[in-house]
Amino acid sequence: MIIDGPLSVERQHRSQKYYHLFSFLNGFSYMCLGDTVIILLALNLGCADHVVSTLGAMLFSSYLVLPVGKLVAARVGAVRCQSIFWILRNCAALIVAASVPVTYLGHPEVATTMLLCGAFLFYGFRAAGVVMIQPLLGDIATESERPLFIATNAMLFNIASFGAMLGIIALLHIHEDSWSLMAVVIVGSAFGLTSTHFIRRMDETSAPRESARRPVGSELRASLANPLFVRQLLSGFVVNMAVIMTMPTTMLALKRGYGVSDRNALFFSLIQLVGAVIMSRAVGKLASRIGPRKVLIYCYCAFLLTTLLWAVCPMQLHPAFVWLPFFLIGGAYVSENNATMHYFLQTIPESNRVVASIAIAVLTGALAGLVGMLLSGALLRWVNASFADVAAIHRYRVYFIVSGIIMLPGIFCVKQLPPLPIEKRRLKIRWQDLF
Repeated sequence: MIIDGPLSVERQHRSQKYYHLFSFLNGFSYMCLGDTVIILLALNLGCADHVVSTLGAMLFSSYLVLPVGKLVAARVGAVRCQSIFWILRNCAALIVAASVPVTYLGHPEVATTMLLCGAFLFYGFRAAGVVMIQPLLGDIATESERPLFIATNAMLFNIASFGAMLGIIALLHIHEDSWSLMAVVIVGSAFGLTSTHFIRRMDETSAPRESARRPVGSELRASLANPLFVRQLLSGFVVNMAVIMTMPTTMLALKRGYGVSDRNALFFSLIQLVGAVIMSRAVGKLASRIGPRKVLIYCYCAFLLTTLLWAVCPMQLHPAFVWLPFFLIGGAYVSENNATMHYFLQTIPESNRVVASIAIAVLTGALAGLVGMLLSGALLRWVNASFADVAAIHRYRVYFIVSGIIMLPGIFCVKQLPPLPIEKRRLKIRWQDLF
């Protein structure tokens, strides 16, 4: 419901509760639909490495659809906008599921096209749905509540994802093939559709809708004239590039480098979720003490460390060694998302958040997705062609060595973000300023 004027404390807390419930169900749904399952499905269908890396970049490149969300939000508000696109998002997942029978009917090229188009729409409708998420969270949580609220929300999402992962592993233990993964996607779509019941019950002020109605041009020029905003764009671009270069290829290296089964690969994804759950709560408190800027720096270092670990990984699978990159990626990914949102809400005026959030998503998300898609795909093609006669895991070693070298200068782009003013931190001492 759209309320004229600020929300009462009671409405804010009730909306927070509904958003937590939405995130919990959405976490279960997303684990059945996104990232890991889509990549495993692509590997089961025999897709090439560069197709798998493209799927990994879809999460970001699909932000091209985001401006459509602004048009819808200008008419119906942030809450209804997200509920509409969430329904479309979960319907798009069924296109991904349909790629399985199409493959078995003898049309692998059509199935690959369906997989890529379904994934693009799935992530694209998500992007359009969350176009107003930062202004909406600014509505339902006060400045002092935001770090813990965002972190708790991420924790619930990841706990649900963890439960869903256990269920998927149990299913694959009984029957492991593409049909089982198709069933997982369909179940996830059903849970995603159910989650919209809670998002529709949230309250919001009229501010996000009114902001979405304003012309973009003048506000965008004003935002780009702000050096702090431009630094956020640059920082967001390199962090997203780090995710694209490391996350999908980590699963690729595990599956095709070490040849593990789907079920065993999901055990490693559990480690990734454990890292996300542990860090999602811890980073909420950490960001309040040391500032989100330093959290982003540490996250980027974690992605760099991941490339180093894969560069020196053993020729034979040692689970204890390979668990560490998965844990680092899980923790760093959720932490950089939380820290980025925290930094944005603390530095961008409420009146400019809609246009600024769209600009950040399109310029750092979509651009990073397109560049990352081309770069990681080309790098995988080169590695597979140049080192065709060596063991598969060695080819992925080379990929991560080159990726780490490419990513290394990005740390300076993240470090150029200015720390938040001291009055916006809870701990008012400066001995933590290590960078």
